[in-house]
Amino acid sequence: MPEGPTSPRGAPPTQGAARELVDTPKGLPPLRCHGGHGPEGKPFSHLGGRSRKKKRKEEEEDLSPSLPSAKQASFTWNGHVEVVMLKSKDKRGHAIDVIVGVLDTGVWPERPSYDDAGFGPVPAGWKGKCEGGSDFNSSACNRKLIGARYFLAGYEASKGPVDTTKESRSPRDNDGHGTHTSSTAAGSAVRGANLLGYASGTAKGMAPRARVATYKVCWVGGCFSSDILKGMEVAVADGVDVLSLSLGGGTSDYYRDSIAVGAYSAMERGIFVSCSAGNAGPGAASLTNGAPWITTVGAGTLDRDFPAYVTLGNGNKYNGVSLYNGKQLPTTPVPFVYAGNASNSSMGALCMTGTLIPAKVAGKIVLCDRGTNARVQKGFVVRDAGGAGMVLANTAANGEELVADAHILPGAGVGERAGNAMRTYASSDPKPTANIVFAGTKRAATPLDMGAGHVDPSKAVDPGLVYDLTAADYLDFLCAIEYEPAQIAALTKHSSDHCSPNRTYSVAALNYPSFSATFPAAGGTEKHTRTLTNVGKPGTYKVTASAAAASGTAIKVSVEPSTLSFSKVGEKRSYTVSFAAGGRPSGTNGFGRLVWSSDHHVVASPILATWA
Repeated sequence: MPEGPTSPRGAPPTQGAARELVDTPKGLPPLRCHGGHGPEGKPFSHLGGRSRKKKRKEEEEDLSPSLPSAKQASFTWNGHVEVVMLKSKDKRGHAIDVIVGVLDTGVWPERPSYDDAGFGPVPAGWKGKCEGGSDFNSSACNRKLIGARYFLAGYEASKGPVDTTKESRSPRDNDGHGTHTSSTAAGSAVRGANLLGYASGTAKGMAPRARVATYKVCWVGGCFSSDILKGMEVAVADGVDVLSLSLGGGTSDYYRDSIAVGAYSAMERGIFVSCSAGNAGPGAASLTNGAPWITTVGAGTLDRDFPAYVTLGNGNKYNGVSLYNGKQLPTTPVPFVYAGNASNSSMGALCMTGTLIPAKVAGKIVLCDRGTNARVQKGFVVRDAGGAGMVLANTAANGEELVADAHILPGAGVGERAGNAMRTYASSDPKPTANIVFAGTKRAATPLDMGAGHVDPSKAVDPGLVYDLTAADYLDFLCAIEYEPAQIAALTKHSSDHCSPNRTYSVAALNYPSFSATFPAAGGTEKHTRTLTNVGKPGTYKVTASAAAASGTAIKVSVEPSTLSFSKVGEKRSYTVSFAAGGRPSGTNGFGRLVWSSDHHVVASPILATWA
């Protein structure tokens, strides 16, 4: 199959094998899956502010350029449950009449995930529309899929008219990504779902009884910021309760980020905004959609993993993924060769049809570069040339995205970093060898990996205590990171929002359910104040807190007061956390946890300490 978009691009491992998957075509924004997958979403803590000094006047005047973003997805639930379960529920406890607005590539309304059997009338007050267009009837919506719109003014201003021979000028999802994400969030239950016999059962979204409204803002050439912002504004006006965006274009100033701007307005109107954490990393500043008024979500636990491990002759072992379920390779090392060294063609490294020299690959594991032709097709090329196995290595175009495929021979996909190491080894060792093992392992995760932790659906609807935040709190945060008046106004859309010259602002004062303490290399102290609001039963909470550097060096954490009592719903109590640490080398991180516990509830927050 030639290189081109799949449906959906960036699909999860369990979908990837069902289609002759190919990679993102050259010239299009790359689409990557999240690094972890699973039924429990993990909201990421805002573990530090971004200080923005004074900007040039021309920057202040050009606050929201129309720039492309990339689509992002994980393959199961993504943590919306703490909001969508709070409205009225049916007899099974499913949320009803909650409206989830999804901004993405549109929708395929015929999919059974949008079956409206058993749904009552569309909620009163809903102002949305089902817009018709090419390949999409205005009658395609129902009591489940209650709205579908599309936005392309920004896209067409930059790219020219949509090519209707390649995609529909309508809410129709020609990509698949939007159908995937909206059904993940709120798809109706579909019995008998399976993939090549794997994971057979009932497929359903996180809130199967919620309503769905889709807003198509992504096209073949990308998702443009002006279309995203317009889509968010219209969704808010339509009356959605939740906004879900699996989109991201890297990090930038909040006032230049269309998603952050749109989410701020939604937050002011009481609308919950959930956005993907992105596909980059692990590494510093690799998280996207990190504005504190957004719940930034990544995939977490994995209930159906398909791991594979590649071990080289030099002893180095690399994590990969695969859906291969045939005969295993011998347990002894197998000769290893880079396809680029086993071909007379300039395209040989890509394992294109007819490019491999059989005499150089026979009986060997062949390392192929990802790209241009279909991933599974590369395995056929290796097999036909006599190869014993294949490692499919990402290049810079796909980074650390891992997509599991049902290969025709023993094969595994690995990320760019592992691929680079393997290319170097295969080209420098006189007799390179490798092996592929299809098995699973686990590793410990820190708050930098998993943020604030997993959402527990049953407990999230009765949290006991919450860290409440208002628009005024976020304004103080913007002042703490030294935003100028024009930048604040561009974000909040209120010219009256400004910072007081008579106040001292601190990022540590943001009433966020996580803590980030920064120390100089010589060590130091910090204080953070938080306020808890009771939303549960009356009770008394006691605190425990501890933290330590990776080396095991303790960080002193003290909390005052150590006990908080609440007698009614809505009652607020404040406390102060003091951190003290000795010297550590610059770049050292420490982690910990602060927990308030009563007879009925446990309220936990992650702690990150950093030596600058």
